[in-house]
Amino acid sequence: MALSCAGLLLAAALTTLTARAVGSAAPDVVLPDGGRYYGALVDGRLQGKGRLEWDNGERYEGGFDKGRMSGAGRYQGATGDIYEGNFKDGLFDGKGKLIGRNEQYAGDFSKGQYAGYGELKMEGGRKYQGQFAANRYQGKGRFENADGDVYEGEFDQGEFSGSGIYKSRDGAQHEGGFLKWVPNGPGKYTDARGNVYAGSFSNGELNGPGTWHDKKGNRYEGGFKGWRFAGQGNYHYANGDEYKGGFASGLFEGEGVFTYASPQKDGRSRDSGKWHLGSLDGKTKANQTPANVETALYNQRALLDKAYAALLPREAGRINMYLLAVGGDGSQEVFRRETEFVRKQFDRDYGTQGRSMILTNSRNTVNDYPMATLTSIRESLKTIAARMDKEQDILFLYLTSHGSKTHEFSIGQNGMDLPNLPAAELGKLLKESGIRWKVVVVSACYSGGFIAPLKDERTLIITAARADRTSFGCADENDFTYFGRAFFKESLPGAKSFDDAFANARVLVSKWEKEEGEELQSEPQIASPKAIRDYLQRWWAQVKGTEAAAAGK
Repeated sequence: MALSCAGLLLAAALTTLTARAVGSAAPDVVLPDGGRYYGALVDGRLQGKGRLEWDNGERYEGGFDKGRMSGAGRYQGATGDIYEGNFKDGLFDGKGKLIGRNEQYAGDFSKGQYAGYGELKMEGGRKYQGQFAANRYQGKGRFENADGDVYEGEFDQGEFSGSGIYKSRDGAQHEGGFLKWVPNGPGKYTDARGNVYAGSFSNGELNGPGTWHDKKGNRYEGGFKGWRFAGQGNYHYANGDEYKGGFASGLFEGEGVFTYASPQKDGRSRDSGKWHLGSLDGKTKANQTPANVETALYNQRALLDKAYAALLPREAGRINMYLLAVGGDGSQEVFRRETEFVRKQFDRDYGTQGRSMILTNSRNTVNDYPMATLTSIRESLKTIAARMDKEQDILFLYLTSHGSKTHEFSIGQNGMDLPNLPAAELGKLLKESGIRWKVVVVSACYSGGFIAPLKDERTLIITAARADRTSFGCADENDFTYFGRAFFKESLPGAKSFDDAFANARVLVSKWEKEEGEELQSEPQIASPKAIRDYLQRWWAQVKGTEAAAAGK
């Protein structure tokens, strides 16, 4: 914030002046540095109102006192900088406004520097309003950077240090102590999703004792290291479950007790022992693995065979739709609930009765449905392909679970480590099935990354989020994810097509996320080539009993 003040300070006593004849065009005095002065002289010094001009473009017009610029005046530098305001002893002093090439300042000056209260606007959109001292932010002020982030509070020697509030353009906020622009000392940070961290901060991170809670009612009290739960702590789930014990890198680690708000299906109400990476470790895990894990393992073949046997062959003379609904993550029941809803809806409204099946991971349905695994998904696609006319019928594949930034569909059953389903692998499985006409809906975080590996002219692809965005609503106690509710429950009934339902669902999801204060919205995606869109319209007309009318258009 250095000021361009060259040429402002004149000699205290200008004794070597070359007088000129008084006239309208000639200067009254030419200074030793070549400056031309037009105005009054008292005892050989510039005094009163006057004007100074130099060959390099510098110019001053205003008051003089004892040879120095003083009082109100206007100065223009050789580089085009302009100052208009008060002068004292040849320097900016008092109220004034300086317009430079890279910044503008309006406010108080002292001895040629920003001092007192002022407003500074810099190139790129940065601006500061508040107190200054010696050209630096000093005292109370408000700084806004080019991205729209705001720092408001105490400044020291040009740095945001002391007590204040930081507000990010995405909605994040920190209130408390700062040191050189980063949180330091006691404070409270709220991120863009509404997660609240409180405690002692150092180097911009939460370290030591603190608390955390989210908008859903989950909360934590205990140690932190680099923002993550570490050391001893208590994690309280919104549904009443609680974990008390050790943490590392944000996960359960070491000795701990997990207490369930409601007894599990196998009757247990708590898990205790040593934990590693969020799961019970070693012998403890083996001793406390729920009985339903063993049940699930030994029931798989029978459950799959039963589901396959129930699949009806195609009905001749019609376009048949076959539904496969997959719930990937068994740690949260919302995914199982969605698959059940979608199956009932399609069996009732879209003619898939006897031609639908579920693969889902759940702690509550190990005796009812086959598990979702890479093997069961591959085998189910092959079985469905064998029942249908692969050239004429349509597969509707619905997958709901968590998703990763690397575009993998999360597959997990409580107590088991199962491999996830990468987008590229799903594309390979669908291609191997030989099924020509397909609708694939993936409800998961980062699910937009599934579009490219699955895309072809005969496949409609709908995803709950962009490839680089999370989706929302995947809580254990929920009946639906945001997208599942918006698309299947709210939009599909009464829609004229899957595209029509998607358009409405996208609006609903955006509305709900805004209401929750989500700044980085999920932005559901669709790939709808003309070939599959036209073919689905034939099927849709058939389902609605208007195939003849549609064919005549």
